[in-house]
Amino acid sequence: MNVTIADFGTGNLHSLKKALERVGAEAVHISQEIDEWLGADVLVLPGDGAFGPFMKPLQDHIEPIKVRIVERPTLGICVGMQILFESSGENADVSGLGLLNGALERLPAERLPHMGWNQVVHNDHPLFKSIDSAEYFYFVHTYGVLESDAAIATATYGVEFAAAVEVGPASFGVQFHPEKSGQWGLKLLENYLELVKVGVS
Repeated sequence: MNVTIADFGTGNLHSLKKALERVGAEAVHISQEIDEWLGADVLVLPGDGAFGPFMKPLQDHIEPIKVRIVERPTLGICVGMQILFESSGENADVSGLGLLNGALERLPAERLPHMGWNQVVHNDHPLFKSIDSAEYFYFVHTYGVLESDAAIATATYGVEFAAAVEVGPASFGVQFHPEKSGQWGLKLLENYLELVKVGVS
């Protein structure tokens, strides 16, 4: 199974690579090439940074990327989840991929960014197999999706927001960072790879 981590030029992608390898991904590589993203068996869109700059490399490839995410296994992390939506108040003049309805809003909290461990509440979706609801995951973000029909898990920081969403067959987004979330983050990545293998979303 070829797992490609998309390199947008931000973040420590090597920790994500090591986490995926630790839970059984056999061939993981980091790439800045759009063609490799489109052709990967599994694509991971990791995210640190702002919505607008993250979308910039995708501007000439919007439709192929959208088709790829809907039809083939893709995991969006943090900003990589946020771009699945229509827009963000962080960069209001930049459109997201629009695969999911809704716009990201600045979280109404006294202290931002939302940084650190927080509980993720879910309803036994297979992505969270063997992970109790309200276990802790690691977040770093200022904007969130406050309501989404695609949400399969939520967290609360000032207000409830989507912590994980489902896009299509074996394609998901998570607002938290699994690679920074200890044993439960590793378990979620393991669950994701298992979903990919058995073809279940």
